[in-house]
Amino acid sequence: MALGAVGVGALGFGLVRMLFFFPSERMRVPVTCRADATPIPTDRPTTVLVWNIQFGAGRSQGFFYDYGDAVSVPAEVVQETLQNIAAVIREVDPDVVLLQEVDRNSRRTARIDEHAWLVEETGYPCNASTPYFRAAYVPHPPQEHLGRMDMHLSVLSRYRIDDVVRHQLPLLQESPARRLFNLKRALLEVRMPVAGGLPLVLFNTHLSAFARGDGTVDRQVAMVGEHLARVETERSPWLIGGDFNALAPGDDPKRLDPSEHALYPEAITPVQPLLDRYGDPVGVDRWRDEPEAWRTFLRYGEDVPDRTLDYVIHGTRVQPVAYRVLHEHNTISDHLPLVYTFQITPSP
Repeated sequence: MALGAVGVGALGFGLVRMLFFFPSERMRVPVTCRADATPIPTDRPTTVLVWNIQFGAGRSQGFFYDYGDAVSVPAEVVQETLQNIAAVIREVDPDVVLLQEVDRNSRRTARIDEHAWLVEETGYPCNASTPYFRAAYVPHPPQEHLGRMDMHLSVLSRYRIDDVVRHQLPLLQESPARRLFNLKRALLEVRMPVAGGLPLVLFNTHLSAFARGDGTVDRQVAMVGEHLARVETERSPWLIGGDFNALAPGDDPKRLDPSEHALYPEAITPVQPLLDRYGDPVGVDRWRDEPEAWRTFLRYGEDVPDRTLDYVIHGTRVQPVAYRVLHEHNTISDHLPLVYTFQITPSP
């Protein structure tokens, strides 16, 4: 018997739902944690490493979205890059790791589950991840299709994780067809118990690139700000780390290559409202006097970063101890890792 119009429509809708990612505004994320994982102690500082790992692809090729035409990388390149990433994590020995651009079984990175690989290699007892670029098949770019995509925000922790929630962020202003295949940027909220106090809330994010002044990044920052204000009102200690795709305070995009001016058309960096309202481990004076020290993004073929795109921002119950950009690790990703050490102040 032939399917009726309603049946065909339902079948087509179900197929679209199966092939593409339609996240709800708020989704609980599964957490894996060993039984012996403990709450965060307050008698010593806590260290977080934040890093956009460029999907474990290394720096030997120029990719199609960024000065070149490469799309995928061989398995041996991914494996070597992951080994280098794990070596940095072991060297820094952070309590928590917040990563962006972590591929899980994507075609472009030889279907290697990078999140699972790093969990196994580094030995952190607790972990979670959420997708923000997921599709069964992406028919772009023309010279070689991306194919299956599954890129995540990831968290690894030596301390217990009680709850993880994914918050959907505003999407780029583009056609419905492009939205089907494109990134669904997100904010990952991670709640971790603190010995004798309110939980520490960590946020991990990667805001939109290539918005070209359409207001998307501003809308995303506004939504991020709403979540930060909510947690600040709770009096919980918190911090956010990630790739904001926004220039540092006072930076002039005209000093960059002319081909990139349109990427940063805003008169004031979209991240400025968060830096003005909350704690910033760099601070106004150091942004002005030593901007090179905090730059995090490396153009293809360059070994010195030419702009800041990655940030750490914290609430009132987080007291900075140390903050640094690891400029020595400039051969692994197009972003440099950030290391932030802080002390949680006592609960009110």
